[in-house]
Amino acid sequence: MMRIIILTNIFLILSLAGQAQQTPGTAAISTTGCTLQVYCFPGRFDSYELEDGSLVFADDCEKDGVTYGVYCVKLKTATGNLDAAEDSIATYLDFLKLDFGIVSAKGYDKGHRLNNDENTRGIYDTWEDADKYKWKVKAWTNRQFICVLYMHSAKELPEKKASVFLDGLRFPGMK
Repeated sequence: MMRIIILTNIFLILSLAGQAQQTPGTAAISTTGCTLQVYCFPGRFDSYELEDGSLVFADDCEKDGVTYGVYCVKLKTATGNLDAAEDSIATYLDFLKLDFGIVSAKGYDKGHRLNNDENTRGIYDTWEDADKYKWKVKAWTNRQFICVLYMHSAKELPEKKASVFLDGLRFPGMK
């Protein structure tokens, strides 16, 4: 009887540990006040200043053959309107495509709202790089930040995890 109880407890612990690995956690993007839902926790965010004085916070992590990454730019000067902010996202994504060696892209799908917040805009795209890695990218702005969330892998990307991660950003003060 005692052996059955011990085996049951071991099975319960192992199954809970497996579930915990599939449940996203929340990570702060350095000191920005932004958070995101993650399946692996990035380390300490690298930060650097752009020529215009904006601050960039960047990091990535890997889990189960999928790399999850973020570039979050705290703009020195907030963009005046959301249309201009969305255009800035596209320019930033164009730069990242060159930097990451992207060879094909589906094309920008614009006009997304983060958590149905009318004060945000987002752009979604799928890419493939020179090594045949598949990418999913979603970039968000609230006029004060531009945050690019991306994931890539040599295998098919998990849709549910992609949705949670790419839509899991929260700007300061958002629920």
